[in-house]
Amino acid sequence: MRWILSDKALHSDFLAEVEKRSGQNMSDCYQCGKCSGGCPVLAELDLSPNRIIRLVQLGLEDDALQNETIWCCAGCGTCNGRCPMGIDIVGVMDALRAIAIKKGVKKPGGAHRMWAFYRSFLDCVRQTGRLSEVGLMGGYNVNSGRLFTNVAKAPWFFLKGKVSLSTHQIARLDRLQRVFERIEEIEGT
Repeated sequence: MRWILSDKALHSDFLAEVEKRSGQNMSDCYQCGKCSGGCPVLAELDLSPNRIIRLVQLGLEDDALQNETIWCCAGCGTCNGRCPMGIDIVGVMDALRAIAIKKGVKKPGGAHRMWAFYRSFLDCVRQTGRLSEVGLMGGYNVNSGRLFTNVAKAPWFFLKGKVSLSTHQIARLDRLQRVFERIEEIEGT
């Protein structure tokens, strides 16, 4: 990817918005690359975490928001632990996703499937209070538009006892429902 900095400002409104949302000073990053060196999903990303940070530092909003990396970040925090400056890189990725959603930026192909998995996981937990493999697989297949993704493997999973058709619901599911409602209220969704 080649970047042209012709009319882009180094201290853009985009940079300020990312710093405000994430609570991080982006100029603290001196591009050592330690965050990227420890990233467990680096092979699946278009750009490494430090390159995303650099895009933000340069005010290259379109390049930062239209990249699969912000959607495919596992949020594991390995990058945060490796950063010598203590930058919360996961928080920066969260801020970038929030800005992209607010601006209506369309998720790239692979990111769409990753986000479908994430939503399916949360929906499954919200409904029963725990993860149900059948619920997760079914939800993912529907949300991703890949309806027959696991159909060939499903009989093997059931026959070997790897997946159960029954779902178990936690006691006091109402408490968990209130947590989800509170988060949605805070996020405004």
